[in-house]
Amino acid sequence: MTTEPIDFSHVRDIVQQCESCIRPVKDAEILPADAYVSEKFWEFEKQEIFGREWLAIGHVNEVPGPGDHIPLTVNDESIVVVRDDDGTVRVLSSICQHRGHPLIGGVAEAPAPGTCLNARRLVCPYHNWVYGLDGRLVGAPSMGETTPIAELRQNVRLPEIRSEIFHGLIFVTFNKDARPVAESLGKLDREFANYGLENLVPGYVFAQTDQPWNWKLHHENALEPYHTDYVHKGFHTAVPAELTQFRDFEVGDGQIMRTTGFAKAGGDLFEESGSRRLPDIEGLTNEQRSRVFFTSIMPCVVAVLQPSFVTITFLNPLSAGRINLRRLNLYSKAATQVPDFDRIRLEQFEQMKTIIMQDQVTQAALQVAYRSRFAPRGRLSRLETAITQLNHWVIDKYRRGLAREAAEIKTA
Repeated sequence: MTTEPIDFSHVRDIVQQCESCIRPVKDAEILPADAYVSEKFWEFEKQEIFGREWLAIGHVNEVPGPGDHIPLTVNDESIVVVRDDDGTVRVLSSICQHRGHPLIGGVAEAPAPGTCLNARRLVCPYHNWVYGLDGRLVGAPSMGETTPIAELRQNVRLPEIRSEIFHGLIFVTFNKDARPVAESLGKLDREFANYGLENLVPGYVFAQTDQPWNWKLHHENALEPYHTDYVHKGFHTAVPAELTQFRDFEVGDGQIMRTTGFAKAGGDLFEESGSRRLPDIEGLTNEQRSRVFFTSIMPCVVAVLQPSFVTITFLNPLSAGRINLRRLNLYSKAATQVPDFDRIRLEQFEQMKTIIMQDQVTQAALQVAYRSRFAPRGRLSRLETAITQLNHWVIDKYRRGLAREAAEIKTA
């Protein structure tokens, strides 16, 4: 992947302005506007965060059977998530190793990114080179006169991208030195244990492309409940902001977490009735049944865990002010067997979509406003405590990136 040269002088200036963002919440400021709108700063984030961290890209049950595969673009790389003949989930480059054409897409009526397809072979639409589900080259027509097919099969295969699975979530990294993904997610591991995420099944997928806001704004909006009584007035009453509790965060944690309790027993954030019509996920504690759990798995997942289903939003930033999103609602097998499940899941999504669209209007407006010469370095409410935790996470990554750059200069 080619990258633009990074203006480290510009980056250092912005990071220096961030020091006030990691004070205790009563004294903290928000990040400087350039951290959201500067394309030069985004190039730094793209390299030092999205090029080095573990990125969650999907769920194992999106590819439930052999041959199932999903085309995605992550950090400008065209990839494909595949379940092979042995049942192993792999993440492969989808760039054909002949002339570089993507295996999926680039032709008329190409499937939308994130669509689950099924085939026993991956075939390049340009010259019909054929690959197995494990990435090995199987066929290459009309090549015998220049390179024997046996030689090609021995030497050519789709690059496999390093991947790991954590509670059913598929993570990739482009950093060969990255430590195992679970090492930074110990607190989340304990929380996820009762939900059995790896056994949940997709019930609704909602993809959006080219949305006009910065990736950090998306996390901030999900992590703070301060806005919910105002932006979502009448739609968020099942989980009132005053019932929010923030979890401890330490630098090195890979997740930021909060919970908000239900206003009444049996509540549900995305049902107008506020009374669950789907069975709770088996194994939850009474406390887990009494609230909604919100978490950002940095840098590219927002998850909302309710007693009866889970929503995972995968973030794929395109630039400082553009982002692709893919939301996945996951249900227990018991829920999918409820006679009215299809109707209920669609009704839930329509209620959910109202809240999503309200959030998106505010995030788009913020992105525009941060270009103003009057953009503030605002102070935070107690209900925005998680924003200071987010700031700790990103500033730690910024500092590490600048330290690597300084070390490279010193040894050059």
